[in-house]
Amino acid sequence: MKKPDYRSKQDILQQPRWDPMIATLEVTNVAIAHLRVVDDFLAFVEQRQITSNSTLKISDFLSFDENYRSANRLRCLKHGMQSVFPTQPSFLVLADAIRKKEAAARKPRIAKPRTRKFEKSIPESRLPQKWREALADMDAGFDRNGQIAPSRGMMPTFRMKLRQLAYSAGAAGLAIEFSVDAIRAYARDMRERKLSPSTLRASFSAVQKCARYVCADSEALDLLAELLRIYEEKAKKAPKLKYRKLQNTGYSPVAIVNNAKSILEGSKTLSCPKSRYARRNAAAALALFSVVPLRLADTRLVFGENITWGDDHYHLHTELSKSGEPYGVELDARLNPFINALILRGCDEAWLDHMREECLRSNRPLFIRSDGEGVGYNYVSDCWRSEYETGEHIARTILHTFLGVELGQAGTDLALAANGQNSPETAKEYQDSAVSMALRLKGQSSLGEMVKEEHFKIFDFI
Repeated sequence: MKKPDYRSKQDILQQPRWDPMIATLEVTNVAIAHLRVVDDFLAFVEQRQITSNSTLKISDFLSFDENYRSANRLRCLKHGMQSVFPTQPSFLVLADAIRKKEAAARKPRIAKPRTRKFEKSIPESRLPQKWREALADMDAGFDRNGQIAPSRGMMPTFRMKLRQLAYSAGAAGLAIEFSVDAIRAYARDMRERKLSPSTLRASFSAVQKCARYVCADSEALDLLAELLRIYEEKAKKAPKLKYRKLQNTGYSPVAIVNNAKSILEGSKTLSCPKSRYARRNAAAALALFSVVPLRLADTRLVFGENITWGDDHYHLHTELSKSGEPYGVELDARLNPFINALILRGCDEAWLDHMREECLRSNRPLFIRSDGEGVGYNYVSDCWRSEYETGEHIARTILHTFLGVELGQAGTDLALAANGQNSPETAKEYQDSAVSMALRLKGQSSLGEMVKEEHFKIFDFI
Protein backbone atom coordinates (compact mmCIF):
# COMPACT_ATOMS: atom_id res chain seq x y z
CA MET A 1 0.00 0.00 0.00
CA LYS A 2 1.32 3.39 -0.99
CA LYS A 3 2.18 5.75 1.86
CA PRO A 4 -0.20 8.77 2.06
CA ASP A 5 1.22 12.06 0.77
CA TYR A 6 1.03 14.75 3.47
CA ARG A 7 3.46 17.26 1.94
CA SER A 8 2.55 20.92 2.32
CA LYS A 9 2.81 23.52 -0.41
CA GLN A 10 5.96 24.87 1.22
CA ASP A 11 7.56 21.40 1.19
CA ILE A 12 6.78 20.96 -2.50
CA LEU A 13 7.86 24.41 -3.69
CA GLN A 14 11.25 24.06 -1.98
CA GLN A 15 12.23 21.50 -4.61
CA PRO A 16 14.70 22.97 -7.19
CA ARG A 17 12.42 21.91 -10.06
CA TRP A 18 9.99 24.69 -9.04
CA ASP A 19 12.58 27.51 -9.12
CA PRO A 20 11.88 28.59 -12.74
CA MET A 21 8.14 28.86 -12.03
CA ILE A 22 8.01 30.26 -8.52
CA ALA A 23 8.03 33.92 -9.64
CA THR A 24 4.86 33.62 -11.70
CA LEU A 25 3.05 30.83 -9.86
CA GLU A 26 -0.16 31.85 -8.09
CA VAL A 27 0.16 29.46 -5.14
CA THR A 28 -3.21 30.39 -3.68
CA ASN A 29 -4.96 29.21 -6.87
CA VAL A 30 -3.55 25.68 -6.70
CA ALA A 31 -5.18 23.05 -4.47
CA ILE A 32 -2.65 21.09 -2.41
CA ALA A 33 -3.89 17.74 -3.76
CA HIS A 34 -3.40 18.96 -7.31
CA LEU A 35 0.02 20.44 -6.55
CA ARG A 36 1.23 17.12 -5.12
CA VAL A 37 0.31 15.26 -8.31
CA VAL A 38 1.92 17.94 -10.50
CA ASP A 39 5.10 17.65 -8.44
CA ASP A 40 5.05 13.86 -8.85
CA PHE A 41 4.69 14.32 -12.59
CA LEU A 42 7.58 16.82 -12.75
CA ALA A 43 9.74 14.30 -10.86
CA PHE A 44 8.68 11.66 -13.39
CA VAL A 45 9.65 14.00 -16.26
CA GLU A 46 13.06 14.60 -14.66
CA GLN A 47 13.62 10.88 -14.32
CA ARG A 48 12.73 10.33 -17.98
CA GLN A 49 15.04 13.22 -18.94
CA ILE A 50 12.28 14.97 -20.86
CA THR A 51 13.64 18.47 -21.34
CA SER A 52 10.55 20.25 -22.73
CA ASN A 53 6.82 20.01 -22.13
CA SER A 54 6.33 20.44 -25.88
CA THR A 55 7.75 16.94 -26.49
CA LEU A 56 5.38 15.15 -24.11
CA LYS A 57 3.32 12.37 -25.65
CA ILE A 58 0.19 10.52 -24.62
CA SER A 59 2.35 7.52 -23.77
CA ASP A 60 4.31 9.62 -21.23
CA PHE A 61 1.17 10.48 -19.28
CA LEU A 62 -0.09 6.90 -19.43
CA SER A 63 3.28 5.60 -18.19
CA PHE A 64 3.15 8.08 -15.30
CA ASP A 65 -0.26 6.68 -14.34
CA GLU A 66 0.30 3.01 -15.25
CA ASN A 67 -0.21 1.74 -11.67
CA TYR A 68 -3.73 3.20 -11.45
CA ARG A 69 -6.80 1.62 -13.04
CA SER A 70 -9.00 4.72 -13.32
CA ALA A 71 -8.18 8.09 -14.82
CA ASN A 72 -8.84 9.97 -11.57
CA ARG A 73 -5.17 10.73 -10.94
CA LEU A 74 -4.72 12.05 -14.45
CA ARG A 75 -7.80 14.24 -13.99
CA CYS A 76 -6.25 15.56 -10.77
CA LEU A 77 -3.06 16.26 -12.73
CA LYS A 78 -5.14 18.07 -15.34
CA HIS A 79 -6.62 20.43 -12.74
CA GLY A 80 -3.15 21.10 -11.36
CA MET A 81 -1.64 21.78 -14.78
CA GLN A 82 -4.51 24.17 -15.58
CA SER A 83 -3.26 26.28 -12.68
CA VAL A 84 0.49 25.83 -13.17
CA PHE A 85 0.78 25.57 -16.99
CA PRO A 86 -2.56 26.99 -18.21
CA THR A 87 -1.55 27.85 -21.78
CA GLN A 88 0.95 25.13 -22.69
CA PRO A 89 0.10 22.51 -25.38
CA SER A 90 1.01 19.67 -22.98
CA PHE A 91 -2.40 20.24 -21.41
CA LEU A 92 -4.05 19.17 -24.70
CA VAL A 93 -1.93 15.99 -24.81
CA LEU A 94 -2.95 15.22 -21.23
CA ALA A 95 -6.63 15.58 -22.15
CA ASP A 96 -6.11 13.05 -24.97
CA ALA A 97 -4.41 10.66 -22.53
CA ILE A 98 -7.37 10.89 -20.14
CA ARG A 99 -9.81 10.09 -22.93
CA LYS A 100 -7.69 7.12 -24.01
CA LYS A 101 -7.48 5.71 -20.47
CA GLU A 102 -11.21 6.19 -19.91
CA ALA A 103 -12.00 4.41 -23.16
CA ALA A 104 -9.75 1.47 -22.22
CA ALA A 105 -11.51 1.15 -18.85
CA ARG A 106 -14.99 0.93 -20.35
CA LYS A 107 -16.57 -2.43 -20.94
CA PRO A 108 -16.81 -3.10 -24.67
CA ARG A 109 -20.34 -2.90 -26.02
CA ILE A 110 -21.55 -4.93 -28.94
CA ALA A 111 -22.96 -2.30 -31.23
CA LYS A 112 -25.77 -3.28 -33.53
CA PRO A 113 -25.02 -2.31 -37.11
CA ARG A 114 -27.05 0.70 -38.14
CA THR A 115 -29.34 0.18 -41.08
CA ARG A 116 -30.24 3.22 -43.12
CA LYS A 117 -33.93 3.99 -43.24
CA PHE A 118 -35.21 4.98 -46.66
CA GLU A 119 -38.42 6.99 -46.26
CA LYS A 120 -38.91 8.61 -49.67
CA SER A 121 -36.42 6.65 -51.76
CA ILE A 122 -35.14 3.13 -52.28
CA PRO A 123 -31.57 1.75 -52.15
CA GLU A 124 -29.65 2.12 -55.39
CA SER A 125 -29.23 -1.68 -55.54
CA ARG A 126 -32.99 -2.00 -56.15
CA LEU A 127 -33.02 0.28 -59.19
CA PRO A 128 -33.62 -1.37 -62.59
CA GLN A 129 -30.50 -2.79 -64.20
CA LYS A 130 -30.87 -0.31 -67.08
CA TRP A 131 -30.78 2.63 -64.68
CA ARG A 132 -27.78 1.31 -62.74
CA GLU A 133 -25.86 0.84 -65.98
CA ALA A 134 -26.72 4.40 -66.98
CA LEU A 135 -25.43 5.72 -63.64
CA ALA A 136 -22.21 3.75 -64.09
CA ASP A 137 -21.75 5.29 -67.55
CA MET A 138 -22.40 8.76 -66.12
CA ASP A 139 -19.78 8.11 -63.45
CA ALA A 140 -17.33 7.11 -66.16
CA GLY A 141 -18.06 10.33 -68.08
CA PHE A 142 -19.65 8.72 -71.14
CA ASP A 143 -22.13 10.70 -73.22
CA ARG A 144 -25.36 9.05 -74.35
CA ASN A 145 -28.15 10.00 -76.74
CA GLY A 146 -26.74 13.50 -77.16
CA GLN A 147 -26.59 14.02 -73.37
CA ILE A 148 -23.31 15.06 -71.75
CA ALA A 149 -22.50 13.15 -68.58
CA PRO A 150 -22.93 15.31 -65.43
CA SER A 151 -19.92 16.36 -63.38
CA ARG A 152 -18.81 14.00 -60.63
CA GLY A 153 -19.99 16.45 -58.00
CA MET A 154 -23.56 16.30 -59.35
CA MET A 155 -23.78 12.49 -59.40
CA PRO A 156 -25.17 12.17 -55.82
CA THR A 157 -28.09 14.41 -56.91
CA PHE A 158 -28.86 12.30 -59.98
CA ARG A 159 -28.68 9.09 -57.95
CA MET A 160 -31.05 10.47 -55.32
CA LYS A 161 -33.62 11.67 -57.87
CA LEU A 162 -33.73 8.27 -59.57
CA ARG A 163 -34.15 6.56 -56.19
CA GLN A 164 -37.00 8.95 -55.32
CA LEU A 165 -38.70 8.39 -58.67
CA ALA A 166 -38.43 4.62 -58.19
CA TYR A 167 -39.97 4.92 -54.70
CA SER A 168 -42.92 6.94 -55.99
CA ALA A 169 -43.55 4.47 -58.81
CA GLY A 170 -43.40 1.50 -56.46
CA ALA A 171 -45.65 3.16 -53.86
CA ALA A 172 -48.25 3.76 -56.59
CA GLY A 173 -48.08 0.11 -57.70
CA LEU A 174 -46.39 1.00 -61.00
CA ALA A 175 -43.40 -0.44 -62.80
CA ILE A 176 -40.13 1.34 -62.11
CA GLU A 177 -39.55 3.01 -65.46
CA PHE A 178 -39.78 6.39 -67.17
CA SER A 179 -43.50 6.27 -67.85
CA VAL A 180 -46.08 9.05 -67.76
CA ASP A 181 -47.86 7.48 -64.77
CA ALA A 182 -44.61 7.01 -62.81
CA ILE A 183 -43.57 10.62 -63.40
CA ARG A 184 -47.02 11.86 -62.33
CA ALA A 185 -46.74 9.81 -59.12
CA TYR A 186 -43.29 11.32 -58.51
CA ALA A 187 -44.57 14.87 -59.14
CA ARG A 188 -47.48 14.28 -56.75
CA ASP A 189 -45.16 13.02 -53.98
CA MET A 190 -42.78 15.95 -54.45
CA ARG A 191 -45.61 18.49 -54.24
CA GLU A 192 -46.94 16.88 -51.05
CA ARG A 193 -43.56 17.48 -49.42
CA LYS A 194 -44.20 21.25 -49.77
CA LEU A 195 -40.83 21.88 -51.40
CA SER A 196 -39.97 25.27 -52.88
CA PRO A 197 -40.52 25.85 -56.62
CA SER A 198 -36.74 26.14 -57.08
CA THR A 199 -36.19 22.72 -55.49
CA LEU A 200 -38.93 21.17 -57.62
CA ARG A 201 -37.47 22.75 -60.73
CA ALA A 202 -34.04 21.29 -59.94
CA SER A 203 -35.56 17.87 -59.25
CA PHE A 204 -37.47 17.69 -62.53
CA SER A 205 -34.42 18.98 -64.39
CA ALA A 206 -32.28 16.13 -63.02
CA VAL A 207 -34.94 13.52 -63.81
CA GLN A 208 -35.34 14.95 -67.33
CA LYS A 209 -31.59 14.64 -67.98
CA CYS A 210 -31.63 11.03 -66.75
CA ALA A 211 -34.66 10.24 -68.94
CA ARG A 212 -32.93 11.68 -72.01
CA TYR A 213 -29.76 9.79 -71.12
CA VAL A 214 -31.57 6.43 -71.21
CA CYS A 215 -33.69 7.48 -74.23
CA ALA A 216 -37.10 7.40 -72.55
CA ASP A 217 -40.24 7.54 -74.69
CA SER A 218 -41.42 10.88 -76.07
CA GLU A 219 -44.57 11.12 -73.90
CA ALA A 220 -42.54 10.86 -70.68
CA LEU A 221 -40.05 13.43 -71.97
CA ASP A 222 -42.86 15.80 -72.96
CA LEU A 223 -44.39 15.55 -69.48
CA LEU A 224 -41.03 16.26 -67.82
CA ALA A 225 -40.50 19.25 -70.11
CA GLU A 226 -43.93 20.60 -69.16
CA LEU A 227 -43.30 20.11 -65.42
CA LEU A 228 -39.94 21.82 -65.76
CA ARG A 229 -41.53 24.74 -67.61
CA ILE A 230 -44.23 25.12 -64.94
CA TYR A 231 -41.80 25.20 -62.05
CA GLU A 232 -39.36 27.46 -63.83
CA GLU A 233 -42.18 30.01 -64.07
CA LYS A 234 -43.17 29.48 -60.44
CA ALA A 235 -39.56 29.77 -59.30
CA LYS A 236 -39.24 33.13 -61.07
CA LYS A 237 -42.34 34.48 -59.34
CA ALA A 238 -41.75 32.99 -55.89
CA PRO A 239 -40.02 35.27 -53.37
CA LYS A 240 -36.61 33.77 -52.66
CA LEU A 241 -36.12 32.99 -49.00
CA LYS A 242 -32.38 33.49 -49.26
CA TYR A 243 -32.85 37.16 -50.18
CA ARG A 244 -34.98 37.69 -47.08
CA LYS A 245 -32.30 36.04 -44.98
CA LEU A 246 -29.69 38.38 -46.41
CA GLN A 247 -31.01 40.97 -43.99
CA ASN A 248 -29.52 38.96 -41.10
CA THR A 249 -26.04 39.05 -42.59
CA GLY A 250 -25.48 42.76 -43.10
CA TYR A 251 -25.35 42.18 -46.88
CA SER A 252 -21.56 41.91 -46.97
CA PRO A 253 -18.59 39.73 -45.97
CA VAL A 254 -17.23 42.75 -44.13
CA ALA A 255 -20.08 42.63 -41.63
CA ILE A 256 -19.66 38.86 -41.22
CA VAL A 257 -15.91 39.11 -40.62
CA ASN A 258 -16.50 41.86 -38.06
CA ASN A 259 -19.07 39.66 -36.32
CA ALA A 260 -16.61 36.76 -36.39
CA LYS A 261 -13.99 38.97 -34.69
CA SER A 262 -16.46 39.75 -31.91
CA ILE A 263 -17.24 36.05 -31.48
CA LEU A 264 -13.54 35.18 -31.30
CA GLU A 265 -12.86 37.86 -28.70
CA GLY A 266 -15.95 36.86 -26.74
CA SER A 267 -14.82 33.23 -26.59
CA LYS A 268 -11.91 34.24 -24.34
CA THR A 269 -14.29 35.34 -21.60
CA LEU A 270 -16.23 32.05 -21.42
CA SER A 271 -15.55 29.78 -18.45
CA CYS A 272 -16.56 26.51 -20.12
CA PRO A 273 -13.72 25.01 -22.27
CA LYS A 274 -16.19 23.34 -24.66
CA SER A 275 -18.03 26.61 -25.19
CA ARG A 276 -14.77 28.46 -25.87
CA TYR A 277 -13.84 25.79 -28.38
CA ALA A 278 -17.21 25.94 -30.15
CA ARG A 279 -17.09 29.73 -30.43
CA ARG A 280 -13.56 29.70 -31.86
CA ASN A 281 -14.71 27.20 -34.47
CA ALA A 282 -17.79 29.28 -35.27
CA ALA A 283 -15.74 32.47 -35.68
CA ALA A 284 -13.38 30.76 -38.13
CA ALA A 285 -16.22 29.14 -40.08
CA LEU A 286 -17.92 32.51 -40.55
CA ALA A 287 -14.82 34.53 -41.40
CA LEU A 288 -13.12 32.08 -43.77
CA PHE A 289 -16.14 31.04 -45.78
CA SER A 290 -17.58 34.53 -46.10
CA VAL A 291 -14.44 35.45 -48.07
CA VAL A 292 -13.84 32.04 -49.69
CA PRO A 293 -17.44 30.79 -50.09
CA LEU A 294 -16.82 27.13 -50.85
CA ARG A 295 -19.66 24.63 -51.05
CA LEU A 296 -20.29 22.57 -47.94
CA ALA A 297 -18.68 19.48 -49.49
CA ASP A 298 -15.45 21.48 -49.95
CA THR A 299 -15.19 22.83 -46.39
CA ARG A 300 -13.61 19.70 -44.89
CA LEU A 301 -10.09 21.13 -45.09
CA VAL A 302 -6.92 19.52 -43.75
CA PHE A 303 -3.64 21.13 -42.68
CA GLY A 304 -0.73 20.21 -44.91
CA GLU A 305 -3.07 19.12 -47.71
CA ASN A 306 -5.54 21.97 -48.21
CA ILE A 307 -4.11 24.54 -45.77
CA THR A 308 -0.42 25.46 -45.97
CA TRP A 309 1.72 28.30 -44.58
CA GLY A 310 4.26 30.57 -46.23
CA ASP A 311 5.26 34.24 -46.42
CA ASP A 312 3.15 35.05 -43.35
CA HIS A 313 0.00 33.88 -45.13
CA TYR A 314 -2.14 30.76 -45.11
CA HIS A 315 -2.71 29.24 -48.53
CA LEU A 316 -5.78 27.23 -49.46
CA HIS A 317 -5.66 24.51 -52.11
CA THR A 318 -8.52 22.15 -52.94
CA GLU A 319 -10.47 20.61 -55.78
CA LEU A 320 -14.05 21.79 -56.23
CA SER A 321 -16.43 18.89 -55.69
CA LYS A 322 -18.96 20.12 -58.24
CA SER A 323 -16.63 20.70 -61.19
CA GLY A 324 -13.44 18.89 -60.22
CA GLU A 325 -11.47 22.05 -61.02
CA PRO A 326 -8.49 23.09 -58.84
CA TYR A 327 -9.12 26.04 -56.53
CA GLY A 328 -6.30 27.86 -54.79
CA VAL A 329 -6.06 31.18 -52.96
CA GLU A 330 -3.66 33.08 -50.73
CA LEU A 331 -5.72 34.14 -47.75
CA ASP A 332 -5.50 37.71 -46.54
CA ALA A 333 -3.36 38.08 -43.40
CA ARG A 334 -6.37 39.54 -41.58
CA LEU A 335 -7.82 36.02 -41.56
CA ASN A 336 -4.72 34.60 -39.84
CA PRO A 337 -6.06 35.07 -36.28
CA PHE A 338 -9.02 32.80 -36.97
CA ILE A 339 -6.88 29.91 -38.20
CA ASN A 340 -4.28 30.57 -35.49
CA ALA A 341 -7.02 30.21 -32.86
CA LEU A 342 -7.96 26.80 -34.26
CA ILE A 343 -4.32 25.74 -34.06
CA LEU A 344 -3.62 27.06 -30.56
CA ARG A 345 -6.83 25.68 -29.01
CA GLY A 346 -6.43 28.06 -26.07
CA CYS A 347 -2.64 27.82 -25.71
CA ASP A 348 -0.30 30.80 -25.50
CA GLU A 349 0.70 32.39 -28.83
CA ALA A 350 4.33 31.68 -27.98
CA TRP A 351 3.59 28.08 -29.02
CA LEU A 352 2.06 29.01 -32.37
CA ASP A 353 4.99 28.10 -34.64
CA HIS A 354 5.50 24.78 -32.89
CA MET A 355 1.82 23.85 -32.94
CA ARG A 356 1.36 25.02 -36.55
CA GLU A 357 4.22 22.77 -37.68
CA GLU A 358 2.67 19.87 -35.80
CA CYS A 359 -0.72 20.45 -37.46
CA LEU A 360 0.88 20.59 -40.90
CA ARG A 361 2.98 17.48 -40.21
CA SER A 362 0.11 15.40 -38.83
CA ASN A 363 -2.46 16.56 -41.42
CA ARG A 364 -4.90 17.57 -38.72
CA PRO A 365 -8.37 18.63 -39.93
CA LEU A 366 -8.94 22.38 -39.79
CA PHE A 367 -12.07 21.96 -37.68
CA ILE A 368 -12.03 19.49 -34.79
CA ARG A 369 -14.14 19.14 -31.66
CA SER A 370 -12.89 19.85 -28.15
CA ASP A 371 -12.08 16.14 -27.76
CA GLY A 372 -9.82 16.19 -30.81
CA GLU A 373 -12.22 14.27 -33.05
CA GLY A 374 -13.27 15.51 -36.49
CA VAL A 375 -16.52 17.44 -36.91
CA GLY A 376 -19.61 16.28 -38.80
CA TYR A 377 -20.31 16.90 -42.47
CA ASN A 378 -22.75 19.77 -41.84
CA TYR A 379 -20.62 21.46 -39.17
CA VAL A 380 -19.75 24.64 -41.09
CA SER A 381 -23.36 25.18 -42.16
CA ASP A 382 -24.50 24.59 -38.58
CA CYS A 383 -22.13 27.35 -37.42
CA TRP A 384 -23.66 29.74 -39.96
CA ARG A 385 -27.17 28.65 -39.09
CA SER A 386 -26.64 29.36 -35.40
CA GLU A 387 -25.76 32.98 -36.27
CA TYR A 388 -27.82 33.78 -39.37
CA GLU A 389 -30.60 31.15 -39.50
CA THR A 390 -29.25 29.86 -42.82
CA GLY A 391 -26.42 27.61 -43.96
CA GLU A 392 -23.08 28.76 -45.36
CA HIS A 393 -24.43 28.48 -48.92
CA ILE A 394 -25.78 32.01 -48.39
CA ALA A 395 -22.14 33.23 -48.53
CA ARG A 396 -22.09 32.93 -52.32
CA THR A 397 -25.15 35.17 -52.63
CA ILE A 398 -23.67 37.62 -50.13
CA LEU A 399 -20.47 37.89 -52.16
CA HIS A 400 -22.41 38.45 -55.38
CA THR A 401 -24.50 41.09 -53.64
CA PHE A 402 -21.52 42.83 -52.07
CA LEU A 403 -19.30 42.95 -55.16
CA GLY A 404 -22.17 43.39 -57.61
CA VAL A 405 -23.58 46.44 -55.86
CA GLU A 406 -20.20 48.11 -55.50
CA LEU A 407 -18.62 47.17 -58.84
CA GLY A 408 -21.53 46.24 -61.15
CA GLN A 409 -20.86 43.62 -63.82
CA ALA A 410 -17.15 43.58 -62.96
CA GLY A 411 -18.10 42.71 -59.39
CA THR A 412 -20.27 39.85 -60.60
CA ASP A 413 -17.33 38.50 -62.61
CA LEU A 414 -15.10 38.69 -59.53
CA ALA A 415 -17.74 36.94 -57.40
CA LEU A 416 -18.06 34.15 -59.97
CA ALA A 417 -14.31 33.58 -59.79
CA ALA A 418 -14.27 33.59 -55.98
CA ASN A 419 -17.19 31.15 -55.86
CA GLY A 420 -15.68 28.79 -58.40
CA GLN A 421 -18.64 29.38 -60.75
CA ASN A 422 -18.46 29.65 -64.53
CA SER A 423 -21.99 29.19 -65.83
CA PRO A 424 -23.33 32.09 -67.96
CA GLU A 425 -26.82 31.36 -66.54
CA THR A 426 -25.48 31.78 -63.01
CA ALA A 427 -23.87 35.10 -63.94
CA LYS A 428 -27.10 36.36 -65.49
CA GLU A 429 -29.23 35.26 -62.54
CA TYR A 430 -27.03 36.99 -59.99
CA GLN A 431 -26.60 40.16 -62.01
CA ASP A 432 -30.32 40.41 -62.78
CA SER A 433 -31.77 39.16 -59.48
CA ALA A 434 -29.27 39.33 -56.63
CA VAL A 435 -27.80 42.69 -57.55
CA SER A 436 -31.14 44.34 -58.33
CA MET A 437 -32.47 43.06 -55.00
CA ALA A 438 -29.37 44.34 -53.22
CA LEU A 439 -29.66 47.76 -54.80
CA ARG A 440 -33.18 48.06 -53.37
CA LEU A 441 -31.94 46.92 -49.97
CA LYS A 442 -28.93 49.20 -49.98
CA GLY A 443 -31.03 52.17 -48.99
CA GLN A 444 -32.14 50.30 -45.86
CA SER A 445 -28.68 49.10 -44.84
CA SER A 446 -25.40 50.67 -43.82
CA LEU A 447 -23.50 48.93 -46.59
CA GLY A 448 -22.47 52.12 -48.33
CA GLU A 449 -21.11 53.66 -45.13
CA MET A 450 -19.47 50.47 -43.97
CA VAL A 451 -17.50 49.54 -47.09
CA LYS A 452 -14.11 51.17 -47.45
CA GLU A 453 -11.53 50.79 -50.17
CA GLU A 454 -9.25 48.63 -48.01
CA HIS A 455 -12.06 46.10 -47.51
CA PHE A 456 -11.75 45.06 -51.14
CA LYS A 457 -8.09 44.11 -50.62
CA ILE A 458 -9.23 40.99 -48.82
CA PHE A 459 -10.36 39.70 -52.23
CA ASP A 460 -7.00 40.26 -53.93
CA PHE A 461 -6.71 36.53 -54.54
CA ILE A 462 -9.53 36.66 -57.12
